Amino acid sequence: MLDRGAIAFEFSLIATRSAAFFQDVQPNWILAFMKLRSFLLILAILGTLGATRAWRQWPGGQVLPGNGKAESIAMDVCQAMRPAVVTIYAGSEIGAGSVINSTGLILTNHHVVQEVGNQPVRVKDATEKVHVGQVVATDSVNDLALVQIQPQTRFASVITLAKTDQLAGQPICAIGSPFNQAGIVTRGILTGNRENGDLKAAILLHPGNSGGPLLNQEGQLIGVNKAIWEDAQGQNSGISFATNLEITRQFIETNQAKAQNLPPLPIDQLTPEEAAAQTPTPATPAIAPNPVKLGITINQQTLIIRLVEPDSAAERAGLLPGDRLVAINQQPVSSFQEVEAVIAGRPATLTVTIERNRERRDFAVGF
Repeated sequence: MLDRGAIAFEFSLIATRSAAFFQDVQPNWILAFMKLRSFLLILAILGTLGATRAWRQWPGGQVLPGNGKAESIAMDVCQAMRPAVVTIYAGSEIGAGSVINSTGLILTNHHVVQEVGNQPVRVKDATEKVHVGQVVATDSVNDLALVQIQPQTRFASVITLAKTDQLAGQPICAIGSPFNQAGIVTRGILTGNRENGDLKAAILLHPGNSGGPLLNQEGQLIGVNKAIWEDAQGQNSGISFATNLEITRQFIETNQAKAQNLPPLPIDQLTPEEAAAQTPTPATPAIAPNPVKLGITINQQTLIIRLVEPDSAAERAGLLPGDRLVAINQQPVSSFQEVEAVIAGRPATLTVTIERNRERRDFAVGF
């Protein structure tokens, strides 16, 4: 990199030599002109260097003025939209989604729900209530999906789509569930588009932000977050990508009507509590309801806990998402059916053995 002091010295030397050369053979006005020209040339070069250092080069060829920081989008605008963003649990995948109408239609990524296929997904809203969701439609090319839940009451807050595209250089924010922490707001700046039309933004997102909204200064959706750019060392570069507004709008308009004619959820894919919520309760049940509820959602293949319901027996005992069930009452468990069988016996207490951070721990669970 060029040094200002060295350049100033070189041009001072040139000016001095020029003055010495013309001193005896040129009139005084020519000597003064030469000195002035050298001085102005030095100022021009130093000014150019100063301007160059006032720009910060971002990956992908985008340039931001000043120190590279985005103009701050109002935090209260982003915070106001948090009730319209949910966390989605689909197999081993955790992502986010935008509630786009009051009856529970949710916009997210295809890759968030891909693992479960046609099976139900679980959706936790901003009040931490867990709903059963059905995948309505997917678009693997543009990484979009619609999920329908059946809330007991309509959503008071929904995400609306922006009317026009956002310009590069404008502040934006994202809401999601990075590392299963719901409702996290992150701010950044829109830097442009990729060749395929995806939005590119200077914003630090993480796993769990997938499927969540990218919002403009009015809190309107301009894109659906779907990927981050890792550097050569595999580190998060602070650059993210989102499916753009126009593709998202077309996807919703094409598929939202499908949510009105969904088949009933398969009972064998639901917990007893979820199945009861999906079907009318008979006047005289043949089997008395089971009052014992552990309060967890687990991956049926790996037995890893994906969700711990608030104020449940599991939460009070200290179980956490990411724990893997190993044994119940000192008896190894290898399937979800074995866990259900123990719960069906309506025990007053259980000893649950889990694996956390490669260590096994026992927890006493009371009902």
